[in-house]
Amino acid sequence: MKRKLFLLLILSIVGLTQITFASDNRNVLGTWNVEVADAPAEFVKSSLTVTEEKGVLSAKVIFEDGQELKVSDIQFSKDIVNLVVTIDGSDIRISGKLENSKITGKVESPNGVLGLVAVKKV
Repeated sequence: MKRKLFLLLILSIVGLTQITFASDNRNVLGTWNVEVADAPAEFVKSSLTVTEEKGVLSAKVIFEDGQELKVSDIQFSKDIVNLVVTIDGSDIRISGKLENSKITGKVESPNGVLGLVAVKKV
């Protein structure tokens, strides 16, 4: 009986952990309007679409001219999003804090560190 109770407790903890992780990602999922004000003109405005399949996040960036780039790495934890996208052979690292459907952060590019603001589309 104790063994069954212990096994049930372990399964419950694992289940709750899965629910917690899933709900954590839910905040970053969707499409975001992104602006990097000091970037070269063709990279100032874009949209970022974040999806999740089987607990794994993926994303793509679409610029106003229609250029679409797949995000090579995306991580989201404790309201912090980090992602990497390759533009013209350079890895561009983006990090930001999610707060009230808005991500405020920075872009580390060959042009230096630039400010980023992303607002979730409704």
